[in-house]
Amino acid sequence: MKKRHAQHAISDDEQIPRYAYVLGNVPASVADKAYAAAFSRLSTSQRQEIVGRLGSQLPFAPQEAASVDPEAFAVLMRDLRSRDAVVRLKGAGALAAAFVASPPIAAYFSVGAGSVTLDQQPPWLHALAGHETAPIDGGRTHHGKGVDSGMWYG
Repeated sequence: MKKRHAQHAISDDEQIPRYAYVLGNVPASVADKAYAAAFSRLSTSQRQEIVGRLGSQLPFAPQEAASVDPEAFAVLMRDLRSRDAVVRLKGAGALAAAFVASPPIAAYFSVGAGSVTLDQQPPWLHALAGHETAPIDGGRTHHGKGVDSGMWYG
């Protein structure tokens, strides 16, 4: 039986860098889908709070639909100023966690183009994609004495 590492709660201070890492490693089309999926997982009050706080940080007011419609929120997040502002918002950890754990992100790293580079990704991303991280030999290589190469030459 395999031992599993105990899961621990991830703080907002850890969620934001994970969000930024994933955002920097997925194409815009995947990010759009992940923003919509993440936003739809939040409660109505969380949605309104995030969009309201974003509005106070941005030089433009987000459309009212952005606080209700996940697709409109994804469009708002295409703007780099919105992405910059969201990481500085209090309570953005819930959005960051939902973004990282969203089905589009998991699919990108498990069966999409991101699966090609999964071995170079951090272990927490392996877990997200359902890929178990193991040592190179998985503990199965027998480390014996080896072959006596002295008898092979002529």
